[in-house]
This record gives sequence, structure tokens and C-alpha cells, in this order.
Amino acid sequence: MKQLIFTIGIVLSTFCATQVGAQQALYVSSETGNNRNDGSRSSPFKNLQKAIDAAADGTTIYVAQGNYYGLLNKGTINITKPVKILGGYTQDFATRDVLKNLTMVQPTPESNGSQDGQGTVQIQVRKTGSEVVIDGLIFDRGNTISYNPKGEGQPEGVASAMMQPIGTAGVGGPDLTTAGLLTSQTAQIYLDNPQCDITISNCAFINSPNYGIRGNFRTGKILITNNIFINSRMAACEIPGSDAQTNVKVEFNYNTVLFSWSRLKDMADMGYGFRYMTGADSYVHHNIIGLSTFSGLDRTRVDSNAAKEKQRVTTSEHNIFFLNKQTDLTVPGGGMFLRVKAQDFDDVEQLAKVEGNKTLTDPAAFKGKINAAYLSGFLSATYKESTDYDPNSAANTFRSAMGMNQVGTMQSSATMFANRYPWKEALQFFGAMDGYGAQKIKN
Repeated sequence: MKQLIFTIGIVLSTFCATQVGAQQALYVSSETGNNRNDGSRSSPFKNLQKAIDAAADGTTIYVAQGNYYGLLNKGTINITKPVKILGGYTQDFATRDVLKNLTMVQPTPESNGSQDGQGTVQIQVRKTGSEVVIDGLIFDRGNTISYNPKGEGQPEGVASAMMQPIGTAGVGGPDLTTAGLLTSQTAQIYLDNPQCDITISNCAFINSPNYGIRGNFRTGKILITNNIFINSRMAACEIPGSDAQTNVKVEFNYNTVLFSWSRLKDMADMGYGFRYMTGADSYVHHNIIGLSTFSGLDRTRVDSNAAKEKQRVTTSEHNIFFLNKQTDLTVPGGGMFLRVKAQDFDDVEQLAKVEGNKTLTDPAAFKGKINAAYLSGFLSATYKESTDYDPNSAANTFRSAMGMNQVGTMQSSATMFANRYPWKEALQFFGAMDGYGAQKIKN
């Protein structure tokens, strides 16, 4: 593996509870914990938010298997101080296995009405030079998304009907029987202008209503490594820098990004894997990015500050692309956008480094790992609309004579759009291809 672009400051082997050293440690178990406890290994907290609130700067929080979201089942976890959150532990915290001892962030439909802000987890740390680590959490919002109540847009074998437009009621919940559910426009992790360094690793982002990771980043560097992003509406990851003078550093590597959908069921815009955003130097390498409705990478955003844009660094190296519906990379030009395939990245002046990008030609790595019905439905997904408008109808003739607007009806349909992906099956993508995408997790 290539040397990382910047030093990440952590080694996963040091995450063991026996090597915390002088830093404080707190423990959380939804099964055996109690929020009246002291958070010690023998007396853990019940709730992750409780541990964050009780933590001192630099605390490592060890989280046992279970499901965690906000206090009192609130739909948001706020990280307001530099902590390290490590999931995947047994209830006694003796051993760690991220894909066996599942530490979930899987809110219920009831939590939709109690969200505080734009993300399921929000990072709000304002301490330059400090560090936030999130490692080994499984994010899934599939139960809180609103799906078509009439069963429209559901190919055979796919778990749900298509996603409803934002603000339109539908059905949801684990068994799709919760009526009147509204999809929330949130990211799974939202950056609320943090000023710190961040590492997000060994996590899964499944069934994201809009984004896996998104938000404004004020100062610092963020490493997003060894994660899977499966079924994201709009984009898996976009992180703009919000400082007027300097760029933040974003490194996105060894991630598997599959099934990125568009903004709406007409599939007319959005639908990206990773987006290079303004105010950010972005280093993208050794990822698998495929099955986007538009493009695997998007480099169309241009900083309004010409000097900052000239200094901005964006790279794409050693990534594998496959079956992105329109192209692998979009850049400005050509009317709306230029569409560029992986083999032509060396012609793109906006990318400082482009070594080793290629198109997947042998799909054997995904055999038995990718949901066949979902893949088939995605590849053949279509949208159509029809109108029923007759200017010469009796009603419209009368309305015209009275100076009234004429009327008609329009019907639209999609064969598939942001349907729920089986979250347990998605975990099989860890280690699918040696050297590219999310690798097997070293516990």
C-alpha cells in the first residue's frame, strides 16, 4: 500500500483498552449498561451520548455490540469534544470484532421527529489540533426512510419499493408497516464546521437518505479510510472547506462506494460517489467506486476565489471504477459538464495526480457478495412521465373562454429509485478485493 498523503496519527493496534495509557477510558453497553453508572469497564454507561457528554478531551470510548443513537432515543448524536469512539466489542469488552460484535447506529422511525440538526452523528468540535476518531460503527438508516406506500418502483426480489420524495409520506420501519413516515434530509455523519482532525475508519454507511458523510469543515484534516458506502441518495461523500483563507485536507482511501442515486426519481442530477468540494484539498486513492447514476467522481465545483482555486489540490490515483451510468468523472465544460472515463484522467488538468486508475473488467470479486436483484434493478432502472392534456376538451374550452388556466394531469414513474439495500448483506463488501476498496478489518 502506498504511503498515506498525510500522517493520520493513529494505529489501530493501539486501540486496545490495555494501551490507553494516561488517557481516560469510558465504556458503553446498551445491554448491560446504565446511565447512572460511572462508565467504567465493570460499570458501563448505557448510551453513547451519555459517554460523550461525560468524557474529558482525549477520552477513548469503547462501545459494545448493540444499537446506539441519541439520549432518550433522540435521532442525533452530537460529538462536541475530541474523543475516540471504538465499536465492535463484546459485552465484557474482552475482545473486538467489528463485523461480529455489531455496533449499530440504526435509528428507529420514531427518532425522525426528534433530530437535532442535519446528521445522525454531528461533529461539532472547535479545538484546533485535537482529534476525533470514529472507528467500527455500522450506520444504517434504512428503517427511517419513506418508501412508496403503493409498492411502486420495486423490482422483483428487492427489499422495498422506491424511496419517496423528501417531505412525502410513505411507509417504513423494519417490516415496512410504519405508515405516514417522512424521510429526513440528513447525512449519516455531518460536519458542523469542526476545527480539529478527524479519522473515520472501518465503518459502514448503508441506506443514506442523502449522504454518507457531508458538511462544512472549518480547519484541519480528515481521513476517511476502509469504509463502505452502500445505497446513498445524492452522494456518498462531499466535504467543502469553510475557511476563507486556507483549504482543509481530505483523504479518501480504501473505501467501497456502490449504488449512489440521484436527487429525484427522474435521475436528472446528482448521483455521485465522491465529490471534490471547494475549500478542500482532496486526495482520493485505492477506492472502488461503481454503480453511480451519474458519475463516480465529481470535480465540477470551482472556488469563487481564483487564488484559492489555483492552489487547490485534487488527485485520483489507483481507483477502480465500474458501471457508473454516465461516466467516471465530471469536470466543468462541454455545456454543462464534461464526462471523462478512467482511461482519460491524464487529460484532466484539475487532477494533479492520476496514476493507476482503471475500469473493472473482471466482476468475480463481487460474485456472491452483491445483491443480484438490486444490481439487476439498478442497471435497468428507468423513469418516464406522461401527460393527459387536451386543449380542445369541453372543460378546457370553457375555461379558456372564461379566461381561466387550462388543466391537465401528468403521471410519472420509476422502475427503481433508492430502494432499501439489505444492510447485513452490505457488510460482505469488506475485503472483496485485495488492495482496493474496503479491506478486511484488522480488529
